[in-house]
Amino acid sequence: MANEFSGSSWWETIPVFAALLVALFGPGWLVVRALGTRGLEALAVSPAVSVAVIAAWATVTQRLGLGWSWLVLAAVTAVTAAAGWLVVRALGAHDPVLTPRRRLLGRPDPHAALAIGIGVAIALATILPAIGRPDELVDSPDAVYHLNRIRLFLDTGNFSIVHPTFYPNGFHAWIATGLQTGAAPVLPGTNVATVILAAVAWPLGVVTLVRHALGTSHIVTYAAGLASAAFVSFPTILLGWGVLWPNLMGTALTPAALAIMLQAARTVTGRRLRERSRRWLGQWFGFAAALVGLALIQPNSLVALVVFALVWFVTARLRAGVLGHAPWTAVGRDLGIVAVVGVAGLLTAPLLSARLASTQSYEWKGQVSVWTALVEVVGGRLQIPVVLWGVLVLLALGIGWILLRARSAIPVVAMWGVVVALYVMAASSTASWTALVTGYWYNDKVRLASLAAVPGVVLVAAAAPAVRDLLLKVPALRIQGPAVSLLALALIPFATVVAQGPTRTAMLDNFFRPADPTHVILSSQAQADLAVLAEEIPAGEGLVGRPENGSPLMYALFGTNTFYRSIPVPDTGDENLIGTGFDDMTTRPDVCAALQRHDIRWAIDSPHVYWLDRPDRSSGLFSLASVQGLEQVRTVGDYTLYRITACGLGG
Repeated sequence: MANEFSGSSWWETIPVFAALLVALFGPGWLVVRALGTRGLEALAVSPAVSVAVIAAWATVTQRLGLGWSWLVLAAVTAVTAAAGWLVVRALGAHDPVLTPRRRLLGRPDPHAALAIGIGVAIALATILPAIGRPDELVDSPDAVYHLNRIRLFLDTGNFSIVHPTFYPNGFHAWIATGLQTGAAPVLPGTNVATVILAAVAWPLGVVTLVRHALGTSHIVTYAAGLASAAFVSFPTILLGWGVLWPNLMGTALTPAALAIMLQAARTVTGRRLRERSRRWLGQWFGFAAALVGLALIQPNSLVALVVFALVWFVTARLRAGVLGHAPWTAVGRDLGIVAVVGVAGLLTAPLLSARLASTQSYEWKGQVSVWTALVEVVGGRLQIPVVLWGVLVLLALGIGWILLRARSAIPVVAMWGVVVALYVMAASSTASWTALVTGYWYNDKVRLASLAAVPGVVLVAAAAPAVRDLLLKVPALRIQGPAVSLLALALIPFATVVAQGPTRTAMLDNFFRPADPTHVILSSQAQADLAVLAEEIPAGEGLVGRPENGSPLMYALFGTNTFYRSIPVPDTGDENLIGTGFDDMTTRPDVCAALQRHDIRWAIDSPHVYWLDRPDRSSGLFSLASVQGLEQVRTVGDYTLYRITACGLGG
């Protein structure tokens, strides 16, 4: 299917864009400022804190019998901010010198703002044309579950983490909150939300992180904005693969949390103890609030922060030993404690959590050699046929510059190296001991490749001062300082966005418009056909059909009460019973009872089958034309609607 880019349709999403931005930044901004977090970090970390406010309070208010709404959000935000303010005042951690305006708004840096704007502009220019239209459906199986859950939240006002079953609710609760304004339906609203994460939250977090890791010089600041668009592994791949939208959100918000962690750990020491204490507490309060949000989006984002924190600690202790700032006996003791606690945690965590043990049991086929895995993660050749030499060169230059000129950022190099090692283990090994480590990411190398982009952007940004220093060694260029800096900065987008342009676009285009029709869940024509059939079904009455024919999306798109709302059919419960026994319902009282329990009075059939097929779980829903107890109602396109007349459901 051809890509039909519609700029006007994207302009029409501005109201939902604004609503989602307010929900993403507003609550968190007020809370972190009340907690004493300042500067760019307060803005960058506010999305994670907003999600913590929305997701946690939505679960609490549901238990209190309150439906979720913007009014409830305003109330709980005020309560949370007030509680934070009181805690800070009680601890004496507030700064009485700051004016109310400075305390709320801080002191914006125009260069940082411009760098973030550059990152936003590049992301929008590369993402929107590749997606095409805001109502374009990404053809990945998890989209069915995520879209249906958002619709369920909107229909019921119940945004709880256990609705309908336990699953982190941060991603869905934020989007559903934004869509409560009625500014857009579920599908285009969700697409806009993912664009906000990739093109706003991610560049903002990247600029914040790079400035903490490499300093606040102008070249580093602008390099950060450019580096935010350097990788195909993130955010491009997670806009379509899976589709792992909660992972997309968690990874997009990780740089900001990592930045505020570094800020808290490196609080300025040359100030009075009282002022240092105020800054330290505000930073750690903001970091702790962000961790709650990340855990409620995707728990592996929380694990990633723990890993980064441990790497930072280990690297800092080793550096202290090398520089003579601490005796090696103390360094060895500290590293030994970390090793013992880490190994004990890895061994006991799956014993304490059945859900984690299940996650760690995922097996991905297609393991590759260690060398191939390194090429995939370092050279960017993951799900694409070429090595991204531009990124590879920039990474090498950045690492070299950090080792020679910015050694305080060596822990970030170590963080990147650890994620690369995790990727190699996931991509090349099926051993049980590697799953203990990589299982937090489902042993999935795509998730780990995306995570590698978090410290990776720092390395790419460091390439700009590295190139500038190399160019200034040329005698003829020494007096052209600003021009040399601009040339060094230009290398980043030319080596990445420009050089990778066709590759990046082709990847997104294939996610949204697969060439293979069996990889299409629901084409635009199929959506129109199902919309016609949806009008035949009375509100509330249940509909069943093979999940692989795209019918579960009738709930997200039209509100039809579909029995299945994810792909594939679960292997237990009524879902499996109906999926395997529907064709025998006239002789199976247990199947009839299940249909009656869920008020399923309609069935739908189609020759179209999405490629992710588990035929053993939906074998009773094949070829409904030959099933007894059904009455054909209407055929539109490839879809035929039946009324169930058996099991006492015909009335």
